[in-house]
Amino acid sequence: MQNNSKLSAPPLKTETFLWGVATSGYQIEGGYNGEGEPKNNWALIEQRGSVMKTGAAAEFWTRYEEDFQACQKMGLTAFRLGLEWARIQPSSELSLSSTPPFDRKALDEYADIIAACRRHGLEPVITLHHFTHPAWLGLDAWLAEDTIDRFGEYVQTTVAHINHRLIEHHQLAPIHWYITLNEPNILVSNTYLSGQFPTDSILGIGSVFPAYNHLLAAHVRAYNLIHDLYEAEGWTTPRVSLNTYCSDLYWSEKVIWDLLSLRLRSIDPSNLQDYVYENAQRMEAALRNANLSFRRDLPYQLGRFAHWFSNRLGRRNFDARHLGSFLQELEASPRTQVFDFIGIDYYDPFIAHVFRLPSFSDFEFETKDFRGWLMSGITSKWWDWRSLPEGLHFFCKFYAEEIGNYPILIAENGMALRRKPDNSVASRRGDQLQRSEFLKAHVFQVERLIKEGVPMVGYMHWSLTDNYEWGSYTPRFGLLSIDFTQGSDRMVEDHLGDRPSETYAQLIREMKGSLSTQIPSG
Repeated sequence: MQNNSKLSAPPLKTETFLWGVATSGYQIEGGYNGEGEPKNNWALIEQRGSVMKTGAAAEFWTRYEEDFQACQKMGLTAFRLGLEWARIQPSSELSLSSTPPFDRKALDEYADIIAACRRHGLEPVITLHHFTHPAWLGLDAWLAEDTIDRFGEYVQTTVAHINHRLIEHHQLAPIHWYITLNEPNILVSNTYLSGQFPTDSILGIGSVFPAYNHLLAAHVRAYNLIHDLYEAEGWTTPRVSLNTYCSDLYWSEKVIWDLLSLRLRSIDPSNLQDYVYENAQRMEAALRNANLSFRRDLPYQLGRFAHWFSNRLGRRNFDARHLGSFLQELEASPRTQVFDFIGIDYYDPFIAHVFRLPSFSDFEFETKDFRGWLMSGITSKWWDWRSLPEGLHFFCKFYAEEIGNYPILIAENGMALRRKPDNSVASRRGDQLQRSEFLKAHVFQVERLIKEGVPMVGYMHWSLTDNYEWGSYTPRFGLLSIDFTQGSDRMVEDHLGDRPSETYAQLIREMKGSLSTQIPSG
């Protein structure tokens, strides 16, 4: 085996800790998939009624000033903002024979939104791809190798245009923080394993590897395009990475960071199989030694079997020959480093929590087959996700030790309440947890990590407002609540009487008082 020691991090410097919220364009902006509106890959299933229509969503496109003011009032220092490829290179049709042009007006508007973000004292963290792509690329765009080129063109055009407008029109500095791809591990699994995201492909492992291959190659391409642009223009070096959905299954997440680290660790592709097997074993050992406080009920025991089975499946099916495009892109990269920070989204990362006791009373859509009906009844929903704050501490510390002393950004962390758009269901979670309690427990872990010297650079709570959660408005993640029967007005108090935005503001004030928020970052 080649060198598998801890990576050397880039030189550290001092930057302000990012206290923020995370959002995505499709989920909050409104104005997609309707008559004459930009169409993305969710348009067809919206039209068929297989999922709820996004409609106006949270109307962020017209209410962003109000949202930035709310963030400023809370004392936030950052806002994670998504750019939508379908709005930037739009078509109101589901398919086209030629590639549509870029919409310069939409690019200008995004630049103006980012400028407004800055005016309110918020550092923009820009996501370039958050699960969705233009409908004209087809449902299964990431199974096609030419999507790498198309994505690269989108990134290059978008980043150049927006930054030039920020500099020339608004007299502001270029964007500093980028996330190229949001949660590629969830995009792949929800599309090609569970079928929760739109696809025309047959579900199964046969589609998983091509999708990963092209997504990781697209990230490397985008990373270099952004850095090349900044070097050519003489702009301050940006921070570029992707973010992953935290998982205790090595093959679902940690393997992505290990693959991106291949050249940094001088791993020859011929040794790739042994390299990932070793890393998987170390992660399993670390999880056992962590002795985290699980609720070991019947669904947990069933979930443990699912974890064991998934681990065997990952080991059996991993093959470097499936990753040719990515490995070629990585080898051709002028930079051995292809991420500048580690971005993780922490919700409920434990495969053992995937099941629940059967509940068939909370379906919003007709399930047309017995298997779908059964799986929907016994698999956990957003509001069933269990809260285990000490797991956040484990993963951040483990990744800092294993991947290297790279800055760690918690790009998302949040919990769902359950309330249908017509307000007909407003039940409490099974654990009776309120968002304010969740925030206190997880911010405490962030404080603990900082005090222990883990290079944390930010915490982004998902999300600022209730929004569209991939086919449904029922899961509520917002610091500010929305009664969708009455429009999109933001409310400080939720339906359980909790005021989480005020709690978050108080926690930030306390953190600023107890810790220096000028901390090392990469």
